[in-house]
Amino acid sequence: MASPENNTDLLQYIARSLGEEEEFHFLRFEKLQRTNIVAQQMQLFELRLKFENAQSASDDDLSDLKNSLKDYVTAIRDYQFIRSRKSVEREDMHQRRLLLQAWFQPRFGNGDVFWSHYAYFDETAATIDPFRSFLMSKLPIYLTYTKNERSDRQAAYTDGKGPKDVSPFVDHLARFVIAITGGLFLIVPMLVMAFNTSQRKSLITVSLSVFLFALALSFGVRTSNIEALVSTATYAAVLVVFVGTSSGDGATVAAASNSTMASQ
Repeated sequence: MASPENNTDLLQYIARSLGEEEEFHFLRFEKLQRTNIVAQQMQLFELRLKFENAQSASDDDLSDLKNSLKDYVTAIRDYQFIRSRKSVEREDMHQRRLLLQAWFQPRFGNGDVFWSHYAYFDETAATIDPFRSFLMSKLPIYLTYTKNERSDRQAAYTDGKGPKDVSPFVDHLARFVIAITGGLFLIVPMLVMAFNTSQRKSLITVSLSVFLFALALSFGVRTSNIEALVSTATYAAVLVVFVGTSSGDGATVAAASNSTMASQ
């Protein structure tokens, strides 16, 4: 394997990556990582056999045991961290592989060493809820970029690429839309049930409203299972109170609904 003198190809590759503000990525080397872990397991099997019936142990033996266990745990922790990073999209993976081949293939002759799982270091996108991600993809970029990101990613901003962070405008707009939607989820069913009231109509309206509320909560906002369950149950209880009040049995239904909300 030939290596260019002074690693000029490596330095030029990094300069190109910085100049184009490319989102930096790395290869996970799955096979090598697993090989390393299994190889250390074999070494620990040998140490286990050695210490199984040992009556004494030298300081060197104990030091070897300590270092082997430390290396084994470190390898597992490192592999877990690498696997937790966001994978490069499949359509971009081939392009990045070809880019590495174009720059570094002469070092490895005809060997294809660039095939691996590609991943990003940055995980900020994973914390953005689906609704804010939708707004960031649809609104003009001058509204979706923060000042800091616009300064740090000038090339991406000029090329019209999407931002990574949520801008204050997008965050405030998302809060406003969610707040208005929450109010409409209460007002619209009540208005529907208030005209030409009937028990069948009210029950259908409540059932459909709860279903749509749960659907919007599940796919539009990032919530835990408990938060989604409590929110949906509370919303259903509020509608049941209105149904009971608008029918003749308001006192009984309202008492039952209040008891349900108190238990949340």
